[in-house]
Amino acid sequence: MIDTPVQRHSVVTAGLLVTLWTFLITFGSSVILIFTTWILAGDSSTSISEAFKVVIWGYLAMQGVPLVINSTILSLPFLGFLLLTLLSLYRSSRWAIRSALHEEMKRPTLISLLVVSVASISYCLVIAVLRFFVDPLNINWISVMLKPTVMVVSMSILAVGTVGGTWSLIFDDLDEVIKRIIKLILRYLLLVLLIGFLVVAVAIGLNYRNMLLIQSSLLGGIVAVIAVIISGIGWLPNFILWAWAWITNSTVALGAGSNISLNSVTISQLPAWPWFGLIPTTLPSWTRYFFLIPIFIGVLMAISTKNKKISIWIVSSFFVALGVSAILSLLGFLSSGSLGNNLLLNFGVSPKEIFQRNMTWFLIGQAFVILVVFAWRKNRQSQITQPVDVDSGEE
Repeated sequence: MIDTPVQRHSVVTAGLLVTLWTFLITFGSSVILIFTTWILAGDSSTSISEAFKVVIWGYLAMQGVPLVINSTILSLPFLGFLLLTLLSLYRSSRWAIRSALHEEMKRPTLISLLVVSVASISYCLVIAVLRFFVDPLNINWISVMLKPTVMVVSMSILAVGTVGGTWSLIFDDLDEVIKRIIKLILRYLLLVLLIGFLVVAVAIGLNYRNMLLIQSSLLGGIVAVIAVIISGIGWLPNFILWAWAWITNSTVALGAGSNISLNSVTISQLPAWPWFGLIPTTLPSWTRYFFLIPIFIGVLMAISTKNKKISIWIVSSFFVALGVSAILSLLGFLSSGSLGNNLLLNFGVSPKEIFQRNMTWFLIGQAFVILVVFAWRKNRQSQITQPVDVDSGEE
Protein backbone atom coordinates (compact mmCIF):
# COMPACT_ATOMS: atom_id res chain seq x y z
CA MET A 1 0.00 0.00 0.00
CA ILE A 2 1.44 3.38 -1.01
CA ASP A 3 1.58 5.91 1.81
CA THR A 4 -0.08 8.87 0.15
CA PRO A 5 -0.65 12.22 1.93
CA VAL A 6 -4.31 11.30 2.41
CA GLN A 7 -3.34 8.15 4.30
CA ARG A 8 -1.28 10.10 6.85
CA HIS A 9 -4.40 11.52 8.48
CA SER A 10 -4.90 10.47 12.08
CA VAL A 11 -8.00 8.67 13.29
CA VAL A 12 -9.31 11.84 14.93
CA THR A 13 -8.81 13.90 11.79
CA ALA A 14 -10.53 11.23 9.70
CA GLY A 15 -13.54 11.25 12.02
CA LEU A 16 -13.73 15.05 11.87
CA LEU A 17 -13.59 14.91 8.07
CA VAL A 18 -16.73 12.76 8.09
CA THR A 19 -18.49 15.47 10.09
CA LEU A 20 -17.23 18.34 7.94
CA TRP A 21 -18.01 16.71 4.60
CA THR A 22 -21.49 15.64 5.62
CA PHE A 23 -22.32 19.02 7.14
CA LEU A 24 -21.18 20.98 4.07
CA ILE A 25 -23.28 18.85 1.69
CA THR A 26 -26.46 18.62 3.75
CA PHE A 27 -26.50 22.12 5.18
CA GLY A 28 -25.63 23.68 1.83
CA SER A 29 -28.49 21.83 0.16
CA SER A 30 -30.91 22.77 2.93
CA VAL A 31 -30.45 26.48 2.19
CA ILE A 32 -32.34 26.04 -1.11
CA LEU A 33 -34.57 23.07 -0.32
CA ILE A 34 -35.86 24.14 3.06
CA PHE A 35 -36.19 27.83 2.29
CA THR A 36 -38.22 27.01 -0.84
CA THR A 37 -40.51 24.67 1.09
CA TRP A 38 -40.92 27.27 3.81
CA ILE A 39 -42.17 29.75 1.21
CA LEU A 40 -44.56 27.13 -0.18
CA ALA A 41 -45.94 26.54 3.30
CA GLY A 42 -47.45 30.01 3.23
CA ASP A 43 -45.19 31.64 5.80
CA SER A 44 -43.20 34.81 5.19
CA SER A 45 -40.37 36.76 6.74
CA THR A 46 -38.61 39.96 5.86
CA SER A 47 -35.50 39.61 8.01
CA ILE A 48 -32.41 37.60 7.15
CA SER A 49 -32.16 36.30 10.72
CA GLU A 50 -35.64 34.75 10.52
CA ALA A 51 -34.79 33.12 7.20
CA PHE A 52 -31.59 31.74 8.74
CA LYS A 53 -33.60 30.26 11.60
CA VAL A 54 -35.90 28.54 9.10
CA VAL A 55 -32.90 26.88 7.46
CA ILE A 56 -31.52 25.77 10.84
CA TRP A 57 -34.92 24.42 11.88
CA GLY A 58 -35.25 22.47 8.68
CA TYR A 59 -31.71 21.14 8.89
CA LEU A 60 -32.26 19.88 12.43
CA ALA A 61 -35.58 18.34 11.42
CA MET A 62 -33.92 16.44 8.57
CA GLN A 63 -31.47 14.95 11.07
CA GLY A 64 -34.48 13.45 12.88
CA VAL A 65 -34.64 16.05 15.65
CA PRO A 66 -38.28 16.78 16.61
CA LEU A 67 -38.77 20.52 17.04
CA VAL A 68 -41.79 22.23 18.52
CA ILE A 69 -42.12 25.83 17.39
CA ASN A 70 -45.17 27.67 18.66
CA SER A 71 -46.82 24.27 19.29
CA THR A 72 -46.31 23.28 15.65
CA ILE A 73 -44.27 20.16 14.89
CA LEU A 74 -41.73 20.71 12.12
CA SER A 75 -40.88 17.59 10.12
CA LEU A 76 -39.93 18.29 6.54
CA PRO A 77 -40.99 15.60 4.03
CA PHE A 78 -37.77 15.72 1.98
CA LEU A 79 -36.90 12.06 1.57
CA GLY A 80 -34.47 13.04 -1.17
CA PHE A 81 -32.65 15.35 1.21
CA LEU A 82 -32.44 12.57 3.80
CA LEU A 83 -31.05 10.16 1.20
CA LEU A 84 -28.47 12.79 0.29
CA THR A 85 -27.44 12.98 3.95
CA LEU A 86 -27.08 9.21 4.21
CA LEU A 87 -25.15 8.97 0.96
CA SER A 88 -22.72 11.71 1.99
CA LEU A 89 -22.23 10.02 5.36
CA TYR A 90 -21.46 6.70 3.72
CA ARG A 91 -19.06 8.10 1.14
CA SER A 92 -17.23 10.33 3.59
CA SER A 93 -17.00 7.50 6.13
CA ARG A 94 -15.41 5.15 3.63
CA TRP A 95 -12.96 7.79 2.48
CA ALA A 96 -12.06 8.82 6.03
CA ILE A 97 -11.59 5.23 7.17
CA ARG A 98 -9.32 4.49 4.25
CA SER A 99 -7.33 7.63 5.01
CA ALA A 100 -6.80 6.51 8.61
CA LEU A 101 -5.46 3.08 7.63
CA HIS A 102 -1.73 2.43 7.25
CA GLU A 103 0.04 -0.52 5.79
CA GLU A 104 1.42 -1.62 9.18
CA MET A 105 -2.02 -1.56 10.79
CA LYS A 106 -3.47 -5.07 10.91
CA ARG A 107 -6.78 -4.15 12.49
CA PRO A 108 -8.78 -2.19 9.89
CA THR A 109 -12.07 -2.93 11.65
CA LEU A 110 -10.80 -1.48 14.95
CA ILE A 111 -9.50 1.64 13.21
CA SER A 112 -12.80 1.96 11.38
CA LEU A 113 -14.79 1.79 14.62
CA LEU A 114 -12.59 4.50 16.15
CA VAL A 115 -13.29 6.74 13.15
CA VAL A 116 -17.00 6.08 13.56
CA SER A 117 -16.85 7.00 17.25
CA VAL A 118 -15.08 10.30 16.60
CA ALA A 119 -17.49 11.14 13.78
CA SER A 120 -20.55 10.38 15.92
CA ILE A 121 -19.43 12.55 18.83
CA SER A 122 -18.37 15.48 16.65
CA TYR A 123 -21.54 15.36 14.55
CA CYS A 124 -23.71 15.43 17.68
CA LEU A 125 -21.79 18.43 18.94
CA VAL A 126 -22.48 20.27 15.67
CA ILE A 127 -26.21 19.58 16.05
CA ALA A 128 -26.11 20.72 19.67
CA VAL A 129 -24.35 23.98 18.74
CA LEU A 130 -26.88 24.73 15.99
CA ARG A 131 -29.65 24.34 18.53
CA PHE A 132 -28.48 27.54 20.28
CA PHE A 133 -28.93 29.59 17.10
CA VAL A 134 -32.68 28.96 16.86
CA ASP A 135 -33.80 28.52 20.47
CA PRO A 136 -37.19 26.83 19.84
CA LEU A 137 -39.72 26.82 22.64
CA ASN A 138 -39.33 23.12 23.25
CA ILE A 139 -36.67 20.65 22.19
CA ASN A 140 -35.84 17.12 23.27
CA TRP A 141 -32.15 17.05 24.12
CA ILE A 142 -32.03 13.26 24.03
CA SER A 143 -33.26 13.31 20.44
CA VAL A 144 -30.76 16.05 19.61
CA MET A 145 -27.89 13.82 20.64
CA LEU A 146 -29.29 10.37 19.87
CA LYS A 147 -30.88 10.57 16.44
CA PRO A 148 -27.92 12.10 14.57
CA THR A 149 -25.73 9.50 16.29
CA VAL A 150 -27.93 6.71 14.98
CA MET A 151 -27.67 8.14 11.46
CA VAL A 152 -23.88 8.52 11.58
CA VAL A 153 -23.30 5.14 13.18
CA SER A 154 -25.60 3.24 10.82
CA MET A 155 -23.94 4.58 7.66
CA SER A 156 -20.45 4.40 9.14
CA ILE A 157 -20.93 0.78 10.20
CA LEU A 158 -21.79 0.01 6.59
CA ALA A 159 -18.54 1.71 5.63
CA VAL A 160 -16.70 -0.30 8.29
CA GLY A 161 -18.05 -3.50 6.82
CA THR A 162 -17.00 -2.65 3.27
CA VAL A 163 -13.56 -1.30 4.23
CA GLY A 164 -12.69 -3.55 7.13
CA GLY A 165 -14.27 -6.68 5.68
CA THR A 166 -16.62 -7.25 8.62
CA TRP A 167 -19.81 -6.92 6.62
CA SER A 168 -18.84 -9.60 4.10
CA LEU A 169 -17.84 -12.00 6.90
CA ILE A 170 -21.19 -11.58 8.63
CA PHE A 171 -23.11 -12.00 5.39
CA ASP A 172 -21.12 -15.11 4.43
CA ASP A 173 -22.00 -16.77 7.74
CA LEU A 174 -25.71 -16.43 7.12
CA ASP A 175 -27.76 -19.41 6.03
CA GLU A 176 -28.46 -19.66 2.31
CA VAL A 177 -32.20 -19.32 2.87
CA ILE A 178 -31.72 -16.09 4.84
CA LYS A 179 -29.35 -14.65 2.25
CA ARG A 180 -31.85 -15.46 -0.49
CA ILE A 181 -34.64 -13.74 1.44
CA ILE A 182 -32.52 -10.60 1.93
CA LYS A 183 -31.62 -10.47 -1.75
CA LEU A 184 -35.26 -10.89 -2.79
CA ILE A 185 -36.34 -8.13 -0.40
CA LEU A 186 -33.91 -5.71 -2.01
CA ARG A 187 -34.88 -6.76 -5.54
CA TYR A 188 -38.62 -6.36 -4.99
CA LEU A 189 -38.05 -3.07 -3.17
CA LEU A 190 -36.25 -1.77 -6.26
CA LEU A 191 -39.05 -3.14 -8.47
CA VAL A 192 -41.68 -1.36 -6.38
CA LEU A 193 -39.79 1.95 -6.53
CA LEU A 194 -39.31 1.53 -10.29
CA ILE A 195 -43.07 1.15 -10.74
CA GLY A 196 -43.58 4.29 -8.65
CA PHE A 197 -41.09 6.15 -10.83
CA LEU A 198 -42.93 5.08 -14.00
CA VAL A 199 -46.20 6.37 -12.54
CA VAL A 200 -44.57 9.73 -11.76
CA ALA A 201 -43.02 9.89 -15.24
CA VAL A 202 -46.40 9.22 -16.89
CA ALA A 203 -48.08 11.83 -14.67
CA ILE A 204 -45.47 14.41 -15.67
CA GLY A 205 -45.97 13.56 -19.33
CA LEU A 206 -49.74 13.97 -19.07
CA ASN A 207 -49.71 17.13 -16.97
CA TYR A 208 -46.58 18.98 -18.06
CA ARG A 209 -48.69 21.83 -19.48
CA ASN A 210 -50.18 22.51 -16.06
CA MET A 211 -46.71 22.44 -14.53
CA LEU A 212 -45.41 24.95 -17.08
CA LEU A 213 -48.45 27.16 -16.53
CA ILE A 214 -47.83 27.31 -12.79
CA GLN A 215 -44.13 27.89 -13.40
CA SER A 216 -44.85 30.88 -15.64
CA SER A 217 -46.97 32.46 -12.90
CA LEU A 218 -44.09 32.49 -10.42
CA LEU A 219 -41.97 35.60 -10.06
CA GLY A 220 -38.24 35.79 -9.54
CA GLY A 221 -36.85 35.02 -12.97
CA ILE A 222 -34.13 32.44 -13.46
CA VAL A 223 -33.39 32.22 -9.72
CA ALA A 224 -36.94 31.10 -8.98
CA VAL A 225 -36.81 28.56 -11.82
CA ILE A 226 -33.57 27.05 -10.52
CA ALA A 227 -34.89 26.95 -6.94
CA VAL A 228 -38.08 25.20 -8.03
CA ILE A 229 -36.18 22.62 -10.09
CA ILE A 230 -33.70 21.83 -7.32
CA SER A 231 -36.40 21.57 -4.69
CA GLY A 232 -38.40 19.37 -7.07
CA ILE A 233 -35.45 17.00 -7.38
CA GLY A 234 -35.41 16.81 -3.58
CA TRP A 235 -39.11 15.88 -3.61
CA LEU A 236 -38.83 13.31 -6.43
CA PRO A 237 -38.14 10.31 -4.12
CA ASN A 238 -41.20 11.33 -2.12
CA PHE A 239 -43.38 11.34 -5.23
CA ILE A 240 -42.03 7.93 -6.26
CA LEU A 241 -42.90 6.43 -2.88
CA TRP A 242 -46.28 8.16 -2.74
CA ALA A 243 -47.09 6.92 -6.27
CA TRP A 244 -46.59 3.34 -5.10
CA ALA A 245 -48.67 4.05 -1.99
CA TRP A 246 -51.40 5.37 -4.27
CA ILE A 247 -51.29 2.14 -6.32
CA THR A 248 -51.86 0.12 -3.15
CA ASN A 249 -55.01 2.21 -2.48
CA SER A 250 -53.42 4.13 0.39
CA THR A 251 -54.49 7.72 0.93
CA VAL A 252 -51.88 10.36 0.08
CA ALA A 253 -52.43 13.61 1.99
CA LEU A 254 -51.56 16.74 0.01
CA GLY A 255 -51.87 19.32 2.74
CA ALA A 256 -54.81 20.66 4.69
CA GLY A 257 -58.04 19.32 3.17
CA SER A 258 -56.43 17.76 0.08
CA ASN A 259 -55.79 14.08 -0.61
CA ILE A 260 -55.76 11.52 -3.40
CA SER A 261 -56.46 7.78 -3.54
CA LEU A 262 -57.40 5.26 -6.24
CA ASN A 263 -61.07 6.06 -5.81
CA SER A 264 -61.16 9.83 -5.43
CA VAL A 265 -59.26 13.12 -5.54
CA THR A 266 -60.01 15.99 -3.18
CA ILE A 267 -58.12 19.23 -3.83
CA SER A 268 -58.91 21.99 -1.36
CA GLN A 269 -55.92 24.29 -1.74
CA LEU A 270 -52.33 23.64 -2.76
CA PRO A 271 -49.35 25.97 -2.92
CA ALA A 272 -48.57 27.41 -6.35
CA TRP A 273 -45.72 25.04 -7.04
CA PRO A 274 -45.17 23.53 -10.53
CA TRP A 275 -44.61 20.01 -9.25
CA PHE A 276 -48.11 19.96 -7.78
CA GLY A 277 -49.38 20.39 -11.34
CA LEU A 278 -48.84 16.66 -12.03
CA ILE A 279 -51.60 15.78 -9.56
CA PRO A 280 -54.83 15.14 -11.52
CA THR A 281 -58.09 16.77 -10.47
CA THR A 282 -60.12 13.74 -11.63
CA LEU A 283 -59.24 10.07 -12.06
CA PRO A 284 -60.36 7.63 -14.77
CA SER A 285 -62.59 4.84 -13.50
CA TRP A 286 -60.05 2.17 -14.48
CA THR A 287 -57.43 3.43 -11.99
CA ARG A 288 -59.36 1.73 -9.17
CA TYR A 289 -58.02 -1.60 -10.46
CA PHE A 290 -54.38 -0.61 -9.93
CA PHE A 291 -54.37 -2.60 -6.68
CA LEU A 292 -53.95 -5.67 -8.92
CA ILE A 293 -50.33 -4.56 -9.45
CA PRO A 294 -49.21 -5.20 -5.83
CA ILE A 295 -51.16 -8.48 -5.94
CA PHE A 296 -49.14 -9.43 -9.02
CA ILE A 297 -45.96 -8.50 -7.12
CA GLY A 298 -47.10 -10.94 -4.43
CA VAL A 299 -47.50 -13.61 -7.11
CA LEU A 300 -43.92 -12.97 -8.25
CA MET A 301 -42.72 -13.20 -4.65
CA ALA A 302 -44.36 -16.60 -4.27
CA ILE A 303 -42.88 -17.84 -7.54
CA SER A 304 -39.36 -16.64 -6.69
CA THR A 305 -39.43 -18.27 -3.23
CA LYS A 306 -40.87 -21.59 -4.41
CA ASN A 307 -39.56 -24.59 -2.48
CA LYS A 308 -40.35 -28.29 -2.45
CA LYS A 309 -41.17 -28.08 1.24
CA ILE A 310 -44.39 -26.13 1.57
CA SER A 311 -43.47 -24.91 5.08
CA ILE A 312 -40.18 -23.33 3.93
CA TRP A 313 -41.96 -21.83 0.94
CA ILE A 314 -44.65 -20.19 3.10
CA VAL A 315 -42.14 -18.81 5.62
CA SER A 316 -39.79 -17.49 2.91
CA SER A 317 -42.52 -15.76 0.92
CA PHE A 318 -44.00 -14.28 4.10
CA PHE A 319 -40.69 -12.76 5.21
CA VAL A 320 -40.03 -11.31 1.76
CA ALA A 321 -43.41 -9.57 1.88
CA LEU A 322 -42.79 -8.51 5.48
CA GLY A 323 -39.36 -7.06 4.66
CA VAL A 324 -40.54 -5.07 1.64
CA SER A 325 -43.61 -3.77 3.50
CA ALA A 326 -41.56 -2.78 6.55
CA ILE A 327 -39.00 -0.84 4.48
CA LEU A 328 -41.75 0.93 2.54
CA SER A 329 -43.44 1.80 5.82
CA LEU A 330 -40.18 3.24 7.16
CA LEU A 331 -39.67 5.27 3.98
CA GLY A 332 -43.25 6.49 4.29
CA PHE A 333 -42.52 7.68 7.82
CA LEU A 334 -39.38 9.52 6.69
CA SER A 335 -41.05 11.10 3.67
CA SER A 336 -44.15 12.40 5.44
CA GLY A 337 -44.62 15.29 7.80
CA SER A 338 -45.50 18.96 7.91
CA LEU A 339 -44.02 22.43 7.75
CA GLY A 340 -45.75 25.12 9.75
CA ASN A 341 -49.47 25.24 10.34
CA ASN A 342 -50.63 26.42 6.93
CA LEU A 343 -50.98 24.66 3.58
CA LEU A 344 -48.43 21.90 4.28
CA LEU A 345 -49.71 20.99 7.71
CA ASN A 346 -50.37 17.35 6.80
CA PHE A 347 -48.39 16.01 3.89
CA GLY A 348 -47.54 12.45 2.88
CA VAL A 349 -48.80 8.98 3.73
CA SER A 350 -49.55 6.98 6.85
CA PRO A 351 -46.73 4.48 7.54
CA LYS A 352 -49.23 2.16 9.23
CA GLU A 353 -51.56 2.23 6.22
CA ILE A 354 -48.69 1.60 3.79
CA PHE A 355 -47.60 -1.45 5.78
CA GLN A 356 -51.12 -2.84 6.06
CA ARG A 357 -51.98 -2.31 2.39
CA ASN A 358 -48.74 -3.81 1.07
CA MET A 359 -48.89 -6.84 3.34
CA THR A 360 -52.53 -7.44 2.40
CA TRP A 361 -51.98 -7.35 -1.37
CA PHE A 362 -48.68 -9.25 -1.23
CA LEU A 363 -50.15 -12.03 0.90
CA ILE A 364 -53.21 -12.34 -1.35
CA GLY A 365 -50.97 -12.90 -4.38
CA GLN A 366 -48.75 -15.33 -2.48
CA ALA A 367 -51.66 -17.29 -1.06
CA PHE A 368 -53.19 -17.66 -4.52
CA VAL A 369 -50.03 -19.18 -6.01
CA ILE A 370 -49.23 -21.38 -3.02
CA LEU A 371 -52.77 -22.77 -2.80
CA VAL A 372 -52.88 -23.49 -6.55
CA VAL A 373 -49.53 -25.30 -6.47
CA PHE A 374 -50.46 -27.16 -3.28
CA ALA A 375 -53.76 -28.32 -4.78
CA TRP A 376 -51.97 -29.36 -8.00
CA ARG A 377 -49.43 -31.39 -6.02
CA LYS A 378 -52.18 -33.12 -4.07
CA ASN A 379 -54.10 -33.95 -7.24
CA ARG A 380 -50.97 -35.22 -8.98
CA GLN A 381 -50.00 -37.35 -5.97
CA SER A 382 -53.47 -38.94 -5.85
CA GLN A 383 -53.30 -39.75 -9.57
CA ILE A 384 -49.94 -41.43 -9.12
CA THR A 385 -50.97 -43.54 -6.12
CA GLN A 386 -54.43 -44.57 -7.45
CA PRO A 387 -53.22 -47.15 -10.09
CA VAL A 388 -51.01 -48.78 -7.50
CA ASP A 389 -54.01 -49.40 -5.23
CA VAL A 390 -56.05 -50.97 -8.09
CA ASP A 391 -53.25 -53.38 -9.11
CA SER A 392 -52.78 -54.59 -5.59
CA GLY A 393 -56.51 -55.33 -5.31
CA GLU A 394 -56.53 -57.50 -8.48
CA GLU A 395 -53.64 -59.58 -7.20
